[in-house]
Amino acid sequence: MAPHRLIQGAAFEPETSTLLAQSYEAAVMLVGRDQPFVVLETIAKRILEIAGRGERDPQKLVEHAIRGIERLPDAG
Repeated sequence: MAPHRLIQGAAFEPETSTLLAQSYEAAVMLVGRDQPFVVLETIAKRILEIAGRGERDPQKLVEHAIRGIERLPDAG
């Protein structure tokens, strides 16, 4: 399953689901879309994990999701 689908399929209110999807996209933009699938999946899972504990601050969601993940160097 694609990482963003984990968020889309989660059981949250529509407004929260939108917030989580936006946070996921912001996190991916920071670390780069060319990350391995497992990294993108980890970002989605981390967002769901902290949102499940009640966090709704987009900045905190993104910070938690990308903690310890570095942007890959540009190829070329």
